[in-house]
Amino acid sequence: MKLNHTIKVDLLEFFKTGKFDYLKLGQTQEWILNNFPDPDSGYDPDTNESFNIWTYGGIELHFEEGVLFLIYSDYWYEGKLLNTKELVLNKWIFEDIDKLTLLYVLAKLNEENIDYKKKTDNLGVLLRLKSGVELTFGNINDVEGLNTNEYHLTSFALVAENPFRWKDYI
Repeated sequence: MKLNHTIKVDLLEFFKTGKFDYLKLGQTQEWILNNFPDPDSGYDPDTNESFNIWTYGGIELHFEEGVLFLIYSDYWYEGKLLNTKELVLNKWIFEDIDKLTLLYVLAKLNEENIDYKKKTDNLGVLLRLKSGVELTFGNINDVEGLNTNEYHLTSFALVAENPFRWKDYI
């Protein structure tokens, strides 16, 4: 849909509340096409051809059977989370991707009183915020013996909670 205004999304607000403009998990592709800008890729308005992943700069919308189940980002081009001409992000801590170690992000979450659960395993560290946003951290350069506090943020996503993932933590 061609909008006559820019959509602005505040990533601090997204991390606090899970709010990404008017998008909510469970909405259909059709609803999103009628109420949100057309994606950069994943949908062709000329042919009405649609795929399961739509991109908006550095943000992806993932669909299953035409229903939104994930708002995701792991593609930070040259250290930047990209905007589009119709979607502008207030980037909060994403102004400098290189700073985003686990220790730094935990400090920022605590400054903003954002509650979270933390799970560490052999793959990395997962934080689940009260808002439903999940943050994944990893040893991106495979540094042997690296303290988990130095792991870097590799992705964030708004996703429905998988209770089995947190079984030992509830």
